[in-house]
Amino acid sequence: MRARKVITRSGRGIRGKFPSKKLDKVVHWESLLERDAIMLFEMHPLVLSYQEQPSEEIYYDTSGQARSCYPDFLLRLAHGGQILIEIKRNVDLNRPSISEKLGLIALRFAEQERPYRILSETQIRREPLRSNLQDLWEARRVACIGPEAAAAVDALGATQQFTLNSLTAVVGDKPLVLACIADGRLRADLEKPLGPDSLIWSSKNWEAGDGAFQL
Repeated sequence: MRARKVITRSGRGIRGKFPSKKLDKVVHWESLLERDAIMLFEMHPLVLSYQEQPSEEIYYDTSGQARSCYPDFLLRLAHGGQILIEIKRNVDLNRPSISEKLGLIALRFAEQERPYRILSETQIRREPLRSNLQDLWEARRVACIGPEAAAAVDALGATQQFTLNSLTAVVGDKPLVLACIADGRLRADLEKPLGPDSLIWSSKNWEAGDGAFQL
């Protein structure tokens, strides 16, 4: 449950809802940058779940006065940890007042030994990751992973790697392969452009990597 309602007053920017398949519900976002960040969380293989506006938190300003803040997201990770996330535009991070506030918030969380991270516009919208994730999302939206495709992926060797082209021949078509990556059945290095010769491997092949990308 969100700690505060999404702001909907006119003139405050674009608001919307993201249809999360990972969470099986809609997730509210308050800016296009937040929407793009949600795509990172949705497709990251080690993010088990995430919550927008998860909590009201207290930090202290330079005069020692208690202030409230609302982290944008809470991520729950596969290794059992959690991390609070703040989403910020590059222009905002360059403002001294905001930079000071974020520093004080980070200090408070560090004192509490609670992981906290600021994701900038540059990090969220870096290429080719952003384009890859958009392609995966579109494939997941249009492709249906039926029993035959699922069985073909499950039968892949746990120590092998394949090219996108070779897996397309095995699974049926490229959108199905991409949908299997989006669904966590397959792994790929999404920090590199996805092309015919891109290496793809089963989620059982931990030696090849877990497919995680930097958050």
